[in-house]
Amino acid sequence: MKSTILSDEQVSSALSKDSENVLLRHLHSFANNDLETLMSDYTEQSVLITHDQTYNGLQEIRAFFDELMDHFPKEDSDFKLDKLVVSDELVFIVWHATTPSLEVALGTDTFLVKRGKINRQTFAGQMKFLN
Repeated sequence: MKSTILSDEQVSSALSKDSENVLLRHLHSFANNDLETLMSDYTEQSVLITHDQTYNGLQEIRAFFDELMDHFPKEDSDFKLDKLVVSDELVFIVWHATTPSLEVALGTDTFLVKRGKINRQTFAGQMKFLN
């Protein structure tokens, strides 16, 4: 029997790469207003915490993103990722965006990725609705 033992560094690197891939798919699907692909990053056990509400499970998280995507039309939104930090299963991003109906001077999300899915997410932002 052949056995492969991964070092802590190899495990950490693999977890970080998996977490980064989930985040990149998440950002790409959001930018393309692809709600189905975006929701494939979550499970029924996922939790999204924002400054004013906590969303539990697929139905509540879907409702949050469905409404948010109305303010981020893919042809007319300018989203800039300012910082990305990945440490194993933990991902932290800082960003800003301008859309026809919303200006986000500062946005930040933290993700906890487990087994290729977003298990926990927090979001906070300085948002100004323009309409």
